[in-house]
Amino acid sequence: MSDRPEKPSENPAEEPEEIEALAASDAAKVMDGIERNRNKILILAALIALGICGALVISQVKKQKHLDAANAYSVALDKNEIAAFDAVNVEYPGTAAAGNAILSKAELQIDQGKPEDARATLEAFTSEFTDHPRYPQGVFALGNLYHISGDKEQAKAFYEKTIEVQPDGELTPLARIRLGDLALEEGDKEAAEQRYEESYTLHPGNPYFAYAEDKLSLLKVGNPPVVARPTPPAPKAADEDEAPKAAAPASGGPAPGKGKAKGKGNKAKAAPGNGASKAKGKGPAAPKTKQTPSPKAKKAPAEKPADAN
Repeated sequence: MSDRPEKPSENPAEEPEEIEALAASDAAKVMDGIERNRNKILILAALIALGICGALVISQVKKQKHLDAANAYSVALDKNEIAAFDAVNVEYPGTAAAGNAILSKAELQIDQGKPEDARATLEAFTSEFTDHPRYPQGVFALGNLYHISGDKEQAKAFYEKTIEVQPDGELTPLARIRLGDLALEEGDKEAAEQRYEESYTLHPGNPYFAYAEDKLSLLKVGNPPVVARPTPPAPKAADEDEAPKAAAPASGGPAPGKGKAKGKGNKAKAAPGNGASKAKGKGPAAPKTKQTPSPKAKKAPAEKPADAN
């Protein structure tokens, strides 16, 4: 045998013919394989088509269910009744509308003055709807209820959880302010100041910026001194010997004056039945205090002087 390499074919047109022959042979094998497995291929294609159709139907059913749940929640909001919110949760469990209904139920219970019931409702929401878009709102509301009830440890835990589940959410800066309030209630002013500052340094432009600034201003000013309320003076005992004050003059009676009244200024009116004549002379001195005229005093004007005739 010769070690020389084989020379290429002197006729280059033979190579494409060989390639075409090989390609035709492979195509024939493929066609034979398809023909032999035609039934299997058709069944597989049908299964794929059915799967796609089923997925579309399921998606449409879920979409319609969510739409129905949303409409039911809107109706429950209009009624604003606990029974209506419970009905949404029972009929459409696990949906976003059901979670919204539970949160609205808790808000209604708070408005009705039932914080214990509201806390139980929020605990159910935070345990069942961890993937709900409003989950941080439920966590914060639960911490706020514990804060109001005086359970500071639980309140702190839920405020911190609010920051954990939504590090840059809408309620996160408010949760930091609440943590500052808890620190201030425990007497730790430095920690309170740090929490207040974090609410706007870590979350610039949040809507609670002015609220945090007010908290810091009050923290720096401190509590104003408490001024004792003055004790009102004790009422004076009434003097039994003190003469009663003069009352207003009766209609037609003489007006009391200071000191002794002059006789010339007093004119006695004629008694009934004596005509229009007036008695002349010195009138009686005006009394210092008004006294109720006695029956005799009423008859005195009826006595005519000697020179009246």
